[in-house]
Amino acid sequence: MSYLTVAEGKQIYFEHYPGSGPTVVLSHGYGMSGQAWANTVARLMDAGRGVVVYDHRCCGRSEQDFADASIEVLGDDLVALVNHLELSRVVVNGWSLGGAVVMDAAGKLSGQPGDRLAGVVLTGGATPRYTQTTDFPYGGQPADVEATIVALRADRVNFLKALYFDGVFASAVTEDVKRWCWQISLGASPGADASMLALANLDQRETLKKLSVPVLVCIGSKDGVLAPDIARAAAEMASAGRLLEMPECGHAPFLEDPETYHDALLSFIDEVSHA
Repeated sequence: MSYLTVAEGKQIYFEHYPGSGPTVVLSHGYGMSGQAWANTVARLMDAGRGVVVYDHRCCGRSEQDFADASIEVLGDDLVALVNHLELSRVVVNGWSLGGAVVMDAAGKLSGQPGDRLAGVVLTGGATPRYTQTTDFPYGGQPADVEATIVALRADRVNFLKALYFDGVFASAVTEDVKRWCWQISLGASPGADASMLALANLDQRETLKKLSVPVLVCIGSKDGVLAPDIARAAAEMASAGRLLEMPECGHAPFLEDPETYHDALLSFIDEVSHA
């Protein structure tokens, strides 16, 4: 078990599995932990690829009582982890809220000396915006995010149960998988809610447009958590973007259709390895 002190004298948890080529850094969704990526970690390890998986502030095995859990500081943590491990080239892969985290980190890594960033993967990523604005007609309204936080804080256990049993998955997964995800989500403290609330008005369009590295955007066509049009717009906005749309999947394609998802991820890593 490894920990990195990032701020306030507090630590985040991470695991590092060395391998060949660019190291893949996996960033989880709201209130989850790196455990959600367990199958992906195993597939990448079996392919000989380097992997880093970690827990956001206030989530999983990281300390739970950070005062600041904004997207910007979560992005800082990812950059600090890359620097701590002295990784020369990375592919950052973010699921859901983790998509916003890796986009923030990608912008910062792109600004560092050297060729630190090899590629970006957005897996149902909540970026470049999660909500609508006058010139971005996709997603919900900022007030919807605020209402979600109110409901979550009023009844965390049942809100999260409904999310994972009724909202996240569109294709058939077992009840055990749903329960596993629900139980992981219960490991986060209320401090993690600030990360979700930040999505109400977060705008990362300029960061995405400035990236010169390949960007793979993966979305389930039946995603009921993140509007698929957000992902489609992200793929078009990125200068080297491409879209993987999985027609039978919801918000967790790496759990709903792992073979297709992991084959595409490994193909993308092979591509950027030779870039």
